[in-house]
Amino acid sequence: MHSLSLLLLGAVAGVNAMLGAEIEAVILPDNQFICADDCVHQGVFFGRTLAACPENETVVFLDKDGQPDTDPDTGSSLLCRGHPALSRPGYGQRERKADEVPQQCKLQPFTDPEEIGCMANKQSSGAPGQKLQWADVAKLVDQATGAAGQQGSQPQSQPQPQPSAGQKSREQCAKEGQEAFANCDQGFAECDRLGRTAIENCLFSQ
Repeated sequence: MHSLSLLLLGAVAGVNAMLGAEIEAVILPDNQFICADDCVHQGVFFGRTLAACPENETVVFLDKDGQPDTDPDTGSSLLCRGHPALSRPGYGQRERKADEVPQQCKLQPFTDPEEIGCMANKQSSGAPGQKLQWADVAKLVDQATGAAGQQGSQPQSQPQPQPSAGQKSREQCAKEGQEAFANCDQGFAECDRLGRTAIENCLFSQ
């Protein structure tokens, strides 16, 4: 179940900007690491929700009053474009202003990779994200930007594959997941789990 991350909500809907992994920490050369703390490292944004994307694919998350919805711990209101939270009823997004930039990720030393932990970034369910090598993150960036480029270059008139009779489309499954997420009031981690479950049931139970 955990492999069907919140990023699948975006991926199913055709959003390619987010990286295909829930990233909690990134292991860097010279025995250093960074935590996903609403921060950026070498052009990649790592959010506390464990979603990551190229820095230029971040937007400002707006609350129901149209104001930036700021994380009380990090002071950031940025999310990756296509993040499912942006689809919750009453919430919105806008492009970043010139001075709305993510902070640089803090480089931290380590001696044993098995002991790396970013406890502040774990969701209330206690489920951690992945700890990836920087080289693996770079590959995910290439995949995400490459897929986005290919999608953008497709002719608008090209017909999309139609689901067979009785089978729901990817967009319908994404909508079911987003609705489950939006209707949940039990905290992000539990809402994320419900959204992932809804998508999984929709995609693989037909």
